[in-house]
Amino acid sequence: MREIRMKVPDMSCGHCVGAIEGALSKLEGVTGVEADLENKTVIVRSDRDLDPQGAMASVSGAGYTPELAE
Repeated sequence: MREIRMKVPDMSCGHCVGAIEGALSKLEGVTGVEADLENKTVIVRSDRDLDPQGAMASVSGAGYTPELAE
């Protein structure tokens, strides 16, 4: 299983969480998405290698500003 961790500083409510989780869930190979509103972080899990830029583009397409977390 692979993981991509992102910070999404402009995630501010439950609607944001739903929009981000929905956008990332549509990516091929994604097996789970965990958005933590309090910490403004998102973890994307996949059964294959995911392109971090593609995942970030999905979050951007939903209207948010992601950055890769270490």
